[in-house]
Amino acid sequence: MSHKIAQTSQLWYNFGMSKAHDHHHSDSTLHPIDAFGIKRVSLSSIRIERLENRIHPLVPFPHKHDFYQLILMTAGSGLHHIDFSTYKITKNQLFVMKPAQVHTWHLKGAQGYVVEFNRDSLHGMSTHALDMIKQLDFTPDALTFKTQEFEQLKTVTKLMMEEFMAEKEHLDLALRGYLMAFLIQVLRNSPIGKQAKSIDILDRFRNLVEDNFKHEHRVEFYAKELKLTPKALTMQLSRLMGKAPRQLIQERCLLEAKRYLAYSALPIADIGYELGFEDANYFTRFFRLHEKMTPAKFRKGFYE
Repeated sequence: MSHKIAQTSQLWYNFGMSKAHDHHHSDSTLHPIDAFGIKRVSLSSIRIERLENRIHPLVPFPHKHDFYQLILMTAGSGLHHIDFSTYKITKNQLFVMKPAQVHTWHLKGAQGYVVEFNRDSLHGMSTHALDMIKQLDFTPDALTFKTQEFEQLKTVTKLMMEEFMAEKEHLDLALRGYLMAFLIQVLRNSPIGKQAKSIDILDRFRNLVEDNFKHEHRVEFYAKELKLTPKALTMQLSRLMGKAPRQLIQERCLLEAKRYLAYSALPIADIGYELGFEDANYFTRFFRLHEKMTPAKFRKGFYE
């Protein structure tokens, strides 16, 4: 299996792959964004198009982007790979792709819609609208709807598509209105929707982890930054997410470790150092404890 990450400054990012990794790749050439004809979106753009036009993606290998991509599946079969989890295409399904997630898919006869936007797309709307986008970060990657609820979501999506294609006056305002209606339907079917009043602590913790997980693994650090005791933070996150903060920090480190192992040529010791493990042996023990295999075995198995 050959894997590449596109290298650009805005929409797609390279994990440091180079010709040093040729023993894993038949073609190690990095691809600039212009080679794919991807239209750069403005800061607050909302885009929607038919999934049929994206079955053969412009970037035909694992990649990530810095915007949300919600994929409404109305027909088809296949597999969708998102950050080392594989989802089988099923009926009445929606994929919720968050910024920086690495994904690729293998679809057959797929039909549906692709809705793309970023964290600023509802800027200027109500605080509730902004909170809805925050909630997406804690929504499962794949959601399955009951038939009636899926039809309601599909109706909103069709209207958004018609508005996007017509390009009439007040297009941006209309799209933001439809996007809000779309997100309401999504979050009503997401477990996190029931915790909407507590989204602030989740969002602040997630942002702190994202900014610091490579060099700070202690729960005490995050609790202090959030002006909570470690016990209070543990209680809140355990109630809201079913996981303790220590587990969430470790999961973020493991995800980044897998990304480096799968998509970069960095030596394992350097990956450990990049993630805050000064001792390579400690990084290997940490990885093996959680993944039941060594980093070297994980890297080798990914390309077999």
